[in-house]
Amino acid sequence: MKVPKKLLGIVETRKPRVGFEGLLYYEICDEATTLVQQMRSEVQRLRDSQPKDGKLYKLGPEGLGLLYKIRKQHSIAIAFAAMCLEACIWDYAASGTSQNYTKDYLNKLDFVAKWVVIPKLMCGSDITKARINGTCLLDRLSKLKEERNELVHSKSTVWSNDMKKFREQMLPKKGKITPEDAFDLIRLLLAELERVDRTNWWFFQKDAYSHYIKKP
Repeated sequence: MKVPKKLLGIVETRKPRVGFEGLLYYEICDEATTLVQQMRSEVQRLRDSQPKDGKLYKLGPEGLGLLYKIRKQHSIAIAFAAMCLEACIWDYAASGTSQNYTKDYLNKLDFVAKWVVIPKLMCGSDITKARINGTCLLDRLSKLKEERNELVHSKSTVWSNDMKKFREQMLPKKGKITPEDAFDLIRLLLAELERVDRTNWWFFQKDAYSHYIKKP
């Protein structure tokens, strides 16, 4: 499996990488986040071309089409960031125990609980107090989980015929985690895991997965 250069760069700068399914989900999240950023710039360009008192819902089909695409890529980024982190913590647990042990005893843990219990089991370290810019990383993870669950267990919404309200429905609600935040959470959590665990240091290196993928 050829590892993308950008992930090799993460390894070389001593930030952990992901692999196999985690690597795939990382790539999808990265691509969706980049597309959201590009389309936000396009929306801003359209807004700047309008009269100063113009509103976003007056941008016409092109603007509304961009909002729809942003919403779609936003959903993809959130879903695959959560999938990536779940795949990574699974691989981390299986690397220190076995695939069967992880499946039988750890698999049914809640998504966030896995990030609490598995590091404690693997290296005796607790990452529940890990913070970045004053925010607990596990609080961010809980928020990501909530938004992922909203997507997975979605409830139908009645779209408004009023264009202003329709535009508001298309935009992410205030307080939602951004694709950038979700993508960055992958790096932050894995970096914290590497920081606290020196016994399984090899897991975070380029060829880590080849050492345990054949374990029962």
